[in-house]
Amino acid sequence: MEVICAKSSGFCFGVKNAVDSANRMIEQRAPGERLIMLGELTHNAKVVGDLTDRGFEIVQDASDVPENSTVIIRAHGVSPDQKEILKSKGCKVIDCTCPFVQKIHNIVREAASEGKDIIITGGKGHPEVTGICGEAPGKVTVISSVEEMKALDRDFTDTLLISQTTFSSEIFKEICAIVENKIAKNLILDTICSTTGVRQSEAARISAEADVMLVIGSSHSSNTKKLYDICSGHCVRTYLVSDADEVGKLIADGYIRPDDRVGVTAGASTPEVIILEVVRRMDENKNEIMTNQGEADIDFQEYVEGIAQLRRNAIVKGAITSADADYVYVDVRDKSEGKIPRREFASDPDFDLEAAIASKAEVTVVVKSIKNTDQGKEIILSKSQLDYEKNKKAVQEAFENKTPITVTVTGTVKDGVIANYGGIDIYIHRTQIKLGEVQDLDEYKGQQLEILVTKMDTDKHRLRVSGSRRTLLMNERKAKADEVWANIEEGKHYKGIVRSLPDFGAFVDIGGVDGLVHITELSWKRIRKPSDILKVGDEIDVYVKSFDKEAKKISLGYKKAEDDPYYNIEERIPVGSVVKGTVVRLTSFGAFVQLEPDLDALCHVSQISSVRLNQPSDVLSVGQEVIAKVIDIKPEERRISISIKEVEPIDPAEEDPYEISEEEAPAEEAPVEEAAPVEEAPAEEAAPAEEAPAEEAPSEE
Repeated sequence: MEVICAKSSGFCFGVKNAVDSANRMIEQRAPGERLIMLGELTHNAKVVGDLTDRGFEIVQDASDVPENSTVIIRAHGVSPDQKEILKSKGCKVIDCTCPFVQKIHNIVREAASEGKDIIITGGKGHPEVTGICGEAPGKVTVISSVEEMKALDRDFTDTLLISQTTFSSEIFKEICAIVENKIAKNLILDTICSTTGVRQSEAARISAEADVMLVIGSSHSSNTKKLYDICSGHCVRTYLVSDADEVGKLIADGYIRPDDRVGVTAGASTPEVIILEVVRRMDENKNEIMTNQGEADIDFQEYVEGIAQLRRNAIVKGAITSADADYVYVDVRDKSEGKIPRREFASDPDFDLEAAIASKAEVTVVVKSIKNTDQGKEIILSKSQLDYEKNKKAVQEAFENKTPITVTVTGTVKDGVIANYGGIDIYIHRTQIKLGEVQDLDEYKGQQLEILVTKMDTDKHRLRVSGSRRTLLMNERKAKADEVWANIEEGKHYKGIVRSLPDFGAFVDIGGVDGLVHITELSWKRIRKPSDILKVGDEIDVYVKSFDKEAKKISLGYKKAEDDPYYNIEERIPVGSVVKGTVVRLTSFGAFVQLEPDLDALCHVSQISSVRLNQPSDVLSVGQEVIAKVIDIKPEERRISISIKEVEPIDPAEEDPYEISEEEAPAEEAPVEEAAPVEEAPAEEAAPAEEAPAEEAPSEE
């Protein structure tokens, strides 16, 4: 006997959540508390019977529920008026309405508020449909077949078409085809649960291959009846069974024969334990079992162990199926795939994601959380959490052996960063991140650092680990320093990194050892501070001027001889040569003239003019261009003397003795202005007197 077990069978998420919630209610029941089931929690007599035996009471309508009781609402949901009644009675309500069903409630409520007509495909009188219709009393039309849809004589303008979550996906497609040109596409919503569709298509495939098809469930269950209808359409010998005893009777009566290929599926209200009992019963007759994962001979125990028991903190195995930018998806044999944050694989350089997806590589994971959403279950898994103990041991060994490990910085705190090694957090104080001072901790986020584990406290409840990159860098620096001191000599050049810039110079790391470049060694010209020339982090070429191994001090040079303005000065500007320059500064004793950038010469006041000057400014001004002769050069004293007068003296201008000064002019003009009125009068009187001598002149001749 060959058995093909459908992968998608048994409790759907909604039913499982409701049953689990009911069991918790029993465990947490307070003395005297009445537990009420508003309608049978699931269409399975065994499950419901077990719950009632342990304290639950079944009430079909909210109006009959005792006041102040604790009520569980099944996955099918209820109408809003039922919830209002429970609220008015002071009941504590545990609402286990399936997220898919609740979504339909929301859609119908919104559509009704907008005045739309609503058609729902489903079973008339089914609890789920009844609850949905309660969102829009009198506005919802329920149809169960293609014929009923064809018989509707109405205007479909502004009509919404939806479906019961467990309705036949094939029939719904046929109904949609009828109205596709009558109802707007955005108002035709396929609200059939994705699990239902997968379950139905899988049942169709298996039943087409099987000689006998077993549908496990209740005849009162809508989705179970749909499965039976689908299977019987492909396999004549399809049987609806409720438990293993009925299967045993079919075997005993010869309806199932040893050489038959038997397919098995189950409705959403069927617990896994009943499915396993059915498989066990057939296994007792023939132990050749085949799952829909492929042909393989396995025994019942392996089959049971292969079924994932998803709950928080459970450790399960799954196959990697796909990935996106954020998650790696894993098939954990549940209705929904689980997902692992992709970053958890980043620390494993040997992991090949594409190869893992192609081969559907198996991975062992822990279930971190299971959350219900409108799209179903969101199952968050973790691979790294299982590696915790292994990585903890590796960190312990690194601590004891003082061997470095590579960590990734994941966050910052007030005085340092938090790094991670395979799920283990390691604290690194800001002073232990590098040799110098850390200004911005955020810049280290996401960086990988090699560190030494300096502290590991395993005595307390929470593991506390500290690390240091500085210690590792200091060890490396010491090794480099030993090499420098072993080979150092005066004049030797090094490529160095500027580490700090105090006012008196620059400390430069030449490989594990810091040497000082004094401020006077940074430039040939006078500078105010070292930062005028260098900045921290610069790579520069330096040479050893002197060193003291005992005191561990090194004096470094930076400025180059060829950059000195006085380099080969006597060859470039020999004594006696004529030069051209610009006056840059005037003093009482002479003028400084710039011949080249950073090269000034002094022209003494006595060498400017052919006459004695009181001061150079008598004939010169700053910015004035002059021509002079080099008369002396003293490179060791960094002095150049020039003479302007030996080329072309600049003498002050001579004063004109006949030129009336500006100071005298006003004194001569003043009387003229005052005498003007007096002179006019005698002018007429004097005229004859002036003419008289003119008449006497002939007599003189």
